[in-house]
Amino acid sequence: MMRVDKSDGQPSQALGLRSAPALAKRAETDIAALCEDLRIACMEPFTDLAPRKQQALLRRLDRTGKDVIAEWADRSSFSLVLTLWYFLKDLVDREVLILWQGSAMDRAVHTLLPMFEHGFEQQKRDAAAQGQATRLLARLRAEGLYG
Repeated sequence: MMRVDKSDGQPSQALGLRSAPALAKRAETDIAALCEDLRIACMEPFTDLAPRKQQALLRRLDRTGKDVIAEWADRSSFSLVLTLWYFLKDLVDREVLILWQGSAMDRAVHTLLPMFEHGFEQQKRDAAAQGQATRLLARLRAEGLYG
């Protein structure tokens, strides 16, 4: 129940309620921080590589990524996110992907996973998405990734 100030009929700020513009600004700031963490996280695994090795691996990943994305062209955004969530969760659970505390990837994953879990609890697409995540991992393993 919302408390309304008798003086102006507006929601009470005493409850810590924020106005819609303030929430929108906070969401923009949070999304910008998440995007920056994801951008940094995408490059973190390559920082210790020699430049030639780094460029070769980035070209390989770009080719593989384009092939995977082409195969997913007709899938809904929700289906893609659910598949990627299961893929990422599997890598983290099996410690194939180590999230160093405080790293950009750690911050991004700990921002995204709870959001994904919350939305997915209400969906019944789990089995298909888990299967797609398994196929994605098999595909990437065939490319020599995620051993």
